[in-house]
Amino acid sequence: MTEVLYQNTSDGTIHDITSIVSTAKWKTVRRGTAGSFTFTALPSAVKWEHGGVIRVKSGGRGIFYGYVFRISTAADGMTDITAYDQLRYLKNKNTYVFTNKKASAIIREICEDFKLKTGSIPDTGYVIPSMTEDGSELFDIMLKALDYTLVNTGRMFYLWDDFGALSVSEVSDGKLDIMLGDGSLATDYSYESSIDGETYDQVKLVRDNKDTGKRDLYLFKDSANIARWGLLQYFEKVDKDMNAAQITQHGEQLLELHNRPERTFSVDGISDLRVRAGKMIFVQMKSLGVNQYFLIEEAEHDLTGGTMKIKLKAV
Repeated sequence: MTEVLYQNTSDGTIHDITSIVSTAKWKTVRRGTAGSFTFTALPSAVKWEHGGVIRVKSGGRGIFYGYVFRISTAADGMTDITAYDQLRYLKNKNTYVFTNKKASAIIREICEDFKLKTGSIPDTGYVIPSMTEDGSELFDIMLKALDYTLVNTGRMFYLWDDFGALSVSEVSDGKLDIMLGDGSLATDYSYESSIDGETYDQVKLVRDNKDTGKRDLYLFKDSANIARWGLLQYFEKVDKDMNAAQITQHGEQLLELHNRPERTFSVDGISDLRVRAGKMIFVQMKSLGVNQYFLIEEAEHDLTGGTMKIKLKAV
């Protein structure tokens, strides 16, 4: 049973609006987008206000906690509401200079500056030598820090809102006890394998050498894949303070991450509200020879129809 509560911003009054919600969708995206809850409300005495708090629970478990950003009322009194979770405030922009800080410390500092409530933010391990961001979105700054961690350690973290608390989790810790595929949840799907996106069989890194005044070149490649696919090159100018060992580790990690086709699924299925972006779900489809965990990139649940649409990516 899904319960929807609305708290008015003016007087703090809490309304149980479950009975007047005619349609409702909850959507999460793994990178760069806040979670959203959109619904249509029947005509009522409820006074809708920007910033009003929306709480959604299922079976007593918190699903969504967010704030009203859009209100659209039709002539017949039906009202469309869009609420976003706390990640929406990461669209704010600011300037930062970080030196020798971990992604976890960067995220905590930004949250403190912008008075955002935090949940679990584990130590991300990798110390980023330097990061300078001038007028950048907070989302982009945090994601850049997590990307540095990924390419230097192989550990993938993601940002999410845990029922009102901005949290960071490691993808490998989020394996759901759910199987998707043959005879389980999925009702329709499309599958794609592509080298047209972020697939690279050669990584070229350059560093400005402050001693020689020249550029040092580091090249990492898979000759077999270059012969098969053609040259697909990733290029990056690395920090001048990185040493040869750090650059080599960085290049090898980038090649390992990107030297393969991207495999993605779009799946329609029966809704299970444990399915949300950032989690891992096991996919078994014998006709495609698929039998492994996939990362959930996007998940949209139709709470009134009991269905879901999800996008998955192999990692």
